[in-house]
Amino acid sequence: MAEVVLEGVTKVYPGGVAAVKNLDLEVKDKELIVLVGPSGCGKSTTLRMIAGLEEATEGTIRIGDTTVNDVPPRDRDIAMVFQNYALYPHMTVYKNMAFGLTLRGYARSEIKERVLDAARVLGIEGLLDRKPKALSGGQRQRVAVGRAIVRKPRAFLLDEPLSNLDAKLRTEMRAELQKLHRRLETTMIYVTHDQIEAMTLGDRIVVMEDGLVQQVDTPLSVYDYPTNKFVAGFIGTPPMNFIDGSLLAKDARLCFCENPGIELALSDRLQQTMQEFAGSAITLGIRPECIQKRTPETDAPAGSTFEADVNVVEPLGDEMIVYISTGKNNLICKVGSHSNIEVGQQLQFVVDLAKVHLFDRNGGRNVSLNGSKAPP
Repeated sequence: MAEVVLEGVTKVYPGGVAAVKNLDLEVKDKELIVLVGPSGCGKSTTLRMIAGLEEATEGTIRIGDTTVNDVPPRDRDIAMVFQNYALYPHMTVYKNMAFGLTLRGYARSEIKERVLDAARVLGIEGLLDRKPKALSGGQRQRVAVGRAIVRKPRAFLLDEPLSNLDAKLRTEMRAELQKLHRRLETTMIYVTHDQIEAMTLGDRIVVMEDGLVQQVDTPLSVYDYPTNKFVAGFIGTPPMNFIDGSLLAKDARLCFCENPGIELALSDRLQQTMQEFAGSAITLGIRPECIQKRTPETDAPAGSTFEADVNVVEPLGDEMIVYISTGKNNLICKVGSHSNIEVGQQLQFVVDLAKVHLFDRNGGRNVSLNGSKAPP
């Protein structure tokens, strides 16, 4: 297996359209890293440049100790799994999995051994004589992965491989891919637009927007310490709430104020680190699970509550998604399923002040990370 390194990689298409801009990324040996972002952010283009299916306009791509910019795709010793599976409809599962090895001149005995080993790992031994049209979507996906496994490449590239599956099957296949990665101990680069896939699969995730890398870190660090407003809003379901307001000094303490509706005191940590932003326009971000209904038992420090109208309630079994409004702001909360919240109520809600993020209104930088665990 091998590490994959991109240095200053740029892709510009005819007409001057820059799909990827000056990308630096080091994928460690045996790491599963996920490129995630909205459609058109450059993640699939990045993967295709690593595979050799697209030529980098600038920069260097290395797989192991080899610079591969001028190396043909078939000689890069990588295997790619596509969104549409790309199986040959006239071939059996066995022949689909064996096809690449046959082209490379492997002996029949070795081909058989590799195919049977991969089939056992993926649980598709009983499907080897079938053709793709006789398989379910999940089975076809396993065959596509098996075709990559038999190659025993230095790195696996997976381009949205689960997007054609239903929700239940996607969840199952995510777990299977995690187990497969641990078993094979191989380098994997996975592309998805689904941030849940990114959070659950990746050792690290790479969040991209408009061809630029916005943040690279472990899933939990990206969730807890987003470097900017885009990352904060893209990672998390439901998405983070954003409120535009100002930082004002009241009774010798900084408060976030949005008129009308919300006035929140900053935590002790932010009281110290945000002094330079006193009097400035700012955007406050708070995740839905950090807004809870106030009850007599709730610990509600001074400056942590506001009143809001309940507009929509979505019960999800163990939790509820609640849509509320206060002043001109529409917010989303994620609360326990037995919170006794109903549409039409006007209630007090409590914000976890320790989980508040503050973003610069010019550029969206997370200015509340100072003194916190800032990402590398």
